Amino acid sequence: MVAIMVAITIIGFVVLDLVIQSLKSKKAQEEQKIKLDFSDFRVPVSTFFYPGHTWVNIQSNGEVRVGFDDFVRKVIGDIESIEFPEQGKALKQGEKAFSVKSGNKTLSFLSPVDGEVAAINKLMLANPAEVAKSAYNSGWILSVKPTNLSANLKAMKIAEDAVEWLKAEIRRFREFALGENLHYVKDELQYEVGRTSQDGGCLSEGMLSRMDEKAVKYFEEEFLGKPR
Repeated sequence: MVAIMVAITIIGFVVLDLVIQSLKSKKAQEEQKIKLDFSDFRVPVSTFFYPGHTWVNIQSNGEVRVGFDDFVRKVIGDIESIEFPEQGKALKQGEKAFSVKSGNKTLSFLSPVDGEVAAINKLMLANPAEVAKSAYNSGWILSVKPTNLSANLKAMKIAEDAVEWLKAEIRRFREFALGENLHYVKDELQYEVGRTSQDGGCLSEGMLSRMDEKAVKYFEEEFLGKPR
């Protein structure tokens, strides 16, 4: 009888250990899904990047497609809806073009070009969170008929210059989260950014959703606002 009880106890400990290891493995897999290394941010070589984290891709019909870059999409996280301008509306470089809503936060993006709205991406109306994951392809926001493209492009980066600019922006974002605005950021984000920066500079998708209103406003002004 004693031997049976001992065997049952041992089996119980083995099963418990297996359950604990399984839970740890699941947690590690979930964390792996949301952790983003700098190399996860893509920069297509044929795309022009505006300092407000919008991009421009010139189409064969002379129009340009406009969207927001992969860095901002991943910092924002899940996108619930987009406020589009009306078709035919005149846009001016450096002025509001569209807004993105995530949770209870709304961010405004500036137009990278002067021109007239020719079309909006209707796919982004139906399922913006999923479509936006392809930031530079199906995730475009507007198609614009440019009126001053040559001059507008002078304010943008492309290819190697865009890569170096984005790296600098990612470093600046880390400094923002850890630096003078630290008191604006919730405790769990302070821990997360501090810990991952020591592990090679990882960021976590959806970090902006865990910031308070002052931090979000600062982010919008510093990263999405007019170039200085």
